[in-house]
Amino acid sequence: MPGEFYFMAVGGLGVTLAGFAGLIAALQGREGGHSPVAGWRIRNVVYEGFSVTVVGFATVALYSITQDLTLTVRLATVALGLTRVARWREMRPSAAWRDERQRLSAIVLQVAFTAAVLVNIALASPGYLQLLLLLSLSVPAGIFARAVRDVTRGDASA
Repeated sequence: MPGEFYFMAVGGLGVTLAGFAGLIAALQGREGGHSPVAGWRIRNVVYEGFSVTVVGFATVALYSITQDLTLTVRLATVALGLTRVARWREMRPSAAWRDERQRLSAIVLQVAFTAAVLVNIALASPGYLQLLLLLSLSVPAGIFARAVRDVTRGDASA
């Protein structure tokens, strides 16, 4: 399969990012439990990381089974889209969202990503699937970066 190494590498990175949830828990841990924001971050870093892992590894496995690149890319893209659809409930108003503008921005990004997934179901482009997986990795990486930024906010630099 063209790009097999890429799909395997992205899958490995997904597991690594899912492991960052433990760091978020350690950074934001409190005696009384985690805040709604910390809980949301932990849940979504794990879910997004493992979703990318499963789709990355499944792409290679599907190609081994089907030996049809177009079918493989379509099936993997559908799987990636389903992982996003499963996250729509995370967009409901809750204490995890600091303000409505932030939540609406996340919804716009979800809609844009879903539209991109639909485009690749029609195109069946392996390169476009690779781009979608890379964008999917940016979600848990961004959540982790915001968690680190929030925890270290106010620290004086040397």
